Amino acid sequence: MNQKMGAGVQIEFVSSRVLEGRDSEHKLKYILDNVRKDKILVLEEALTPQEEKTLIQITMELVSKNFPGIEVSALGKGENDLRTTLIRLLGGRTPGLTVVGPSNLVRELRRDPNKLHLLAGT
Repeated sequence: MNQKMGAGVQIEFVSSRVLEGRDSEHKLKYILDNVRKDKILVLEEALTPQEEKTLIQITMELVSKNFPGIEVSALGKGENDLRTTLIRLLGGRTPGLTVVGPSNLVRELRRDPNKLHLLAGT
């Protein structure tokens, strides 16, 4: 996999600028490539429901002895007020946050309407 930095967990905060302009396929490839290197990613934007579904489907096909799968959760994608609906209809993105990490490092990932709780360890 990757070079370990001590016994810690590597968390990478990814600006929306890193993923902007990429189609869904390349965005999901970026996420999976990094998660397979034992990184937990915190993305500045929420994935679309279709992107999240596709990410899970791809991951299920990749699960092996060397790759245990992923844990994923997001904030901000469930809002359905008029403003959010209009932005989505016009093809825009709404604010949010997505956390994706390898199952072997993410011990617990809980979501409530206003926060995510992540417990990670090796």
